[in-house]
Amino acid sequence: RGLDAGCLCLQGPPGTGKTWTAARMIVALLGDGKSVGIASNSHKAILNLLGAVCEHGGAAVTATKVGGPEDEPVLARYPQIRFIKSARDAVGVARPGAVVGGTAWFFAQPEMAGQLDYLFVDEAGQVAVANLVGMAASARNLVLLGDQEQLAQPVQGVHPGESGQSVLEYFLQDHATVPPGLGLFLDTSQRMHPLVCSFISAAVYEDRLHAMPHTANRVLRRPADVVLVTRDAGLLFVPVPHVGNTQGSDEEVEAIGRIVAELARCEHTDKGGRNLGPLDLGRDVLVVAPYNLQVRKLAQALPAGMRIGTVDRFQGQEAPVVIVSMCTSPGESGGRGLKFVLDANRLNVAISRAQSLAIVVGDPGLAEVAAATVDDLRRLSLYARVQVAADL
Repeated sequence: RGLDAGCLCLQGPPGTGKTWTAARMIVALLGDGKSVGIASNSHKAILNLLGAVCEHGGAAVTATKVGGPEDEPVLARYPQIRFIKSARDAVGVARPGAVVGGTAWFFAQPEMAGQLDYLFVDEAGQVAVANLVGMAASARNLVLLGDQEQLAQPVQGVHPGESGQSVLEYFLQDHATVPPGLGLFLDTSQRMHPLVCSFISAAVYEDRLHAMPHTANRVLRRPADVVLVTRDAGLLFVPVPHVGNTQGSDEEVEAIGRIVAELARCEHTDKGGRNLGPLDLGRDVLVVAPYNLQVRKLAQALPAGMRIGTVDRFQGQEAPVVIVSMCTSPGESGGRGLKFVLDANRLNVAISRAQSLAIVVGDPGLAEVAAATVDDLRRLSLYARVQVAADL
């Protein structure tokens, strides 16, 4: 409310309630008679926040969605959201006490200049600086929502200087967490068990991220004879040595098959500590791999109906157990190199999907390959930290 031609960053690590918080901020501003815009790269992200605003504000919310599919479930669930297909037909909808959602194509129109009091940019870690420059003239104040330590914007070209960065990368420069003078850091995760959260916090978020107390109640209950799933919660590393694998590993597929068979015999508890019974492999387990080849190998070998995919598919989702397959042999990182296989943002997103237990399956020797750059050394260090944390 105190912004005056300013910019505020709201950084929300996994499970900290970024959308919940942003929705309440927007409803408060609408109550003050402010005009608010919601922008992002994807219509899905815009609708997610727009729906949260309607959920919190109720039928009193005046909302408009511009462009994208007209048959989205959010639009059917909240009849107070008016849908307008054409960006040009929606120019006049920005008015006091109303919220409008659209992509850069809408907010960058010359007719939108100066029409909004606030523009909320969701998933700002994936929005290009150039897109924000195009949209910024529409609003007096900017609120950047997201987390630059999760998946970055897809880049299909080479851009000079800092112009290829995302909005959050540019705004926060080299800070892993937003400094107090630039915005707000949501520091409490309601998703991750404290043992998972403590690793993610130390490795990624400068030890500023903490777990809600109730997350400690979500654990597995394991039969006494399991040999691979040796933890009830936290981070577990299962070493699987192999050679010559770049984008797929049959050795890891076989090991994950045995892990899944053990998980099928495990029970789990909720945040209140109540026993929920056996894990449902289709609902309660996520299996993540960096390459589509390994995803296909896993899909062929594991029980039908399991959620298996690359990390891009699962950002925003969660499950009691997450299995991460590294699938690359030491010295065989392929054309994308260690920059992709051991990317800190991708490992962060993969591991932080876990509510109770994250299981990383990989060749331990991957941490011992020669580093060509300082950045590669950081990536190798992170992978080594996964192994060390799993042994604690």
